[in-house]
Amino acid sequence: MEFFFSCVGYAVGLGNIWRFPYLAFQYGGGAFLIPYTISLALCGLPLFFMELAFGQFASVGPITIWRVCPLFQGIGIAMVLITFMVCLYYNVIILYGMYYCVVSLVSLDTVLPWSTCDNSWNTKYCVTEKLNIVNMSEQQAVNSTL
Repeated sequence: MEFFFSCVGYAVGLGNIWRFPYLAFQYGGGAFLIPYTISLALCGLPLFFMELAFGQFASVGPITIWRVCPLFQGIGIAMVLITFMVCLYYNVIILYGMYYCVVSLVSLDTVLPWSTCDNSWNTKYCVTEKLNIVNMSEQQAVNSTL
């Protein structure tokens, strides 16, 4: 059971959780699941288990394992470079989340920058709705995009 959860933790990352619903919506919802499952079964799982087997067999890194067959040594270098680029990309996304959390906590008494439509990044479809409630001392503002 520990091995299973270790593999799930290795394979399911920020990209799968963040990108999969978008891809499913973009490419047809439920119809997207058929080619996704076929690609996963024919390409993803064999490559995943190949990488696990190589790591368990040789106990070396991705560049060193390909010394077994020098023709494929570029695959190990490509694996390291792609991992580095993905880490840079995901760190930016995680930093956005951290920024929004910190700004939300620090500016409790002021207006948050993303709660109004007078920012440079807002589109023409951004609307700030204000509800005027009788016998209340405060107004409630709702920011939405049509």
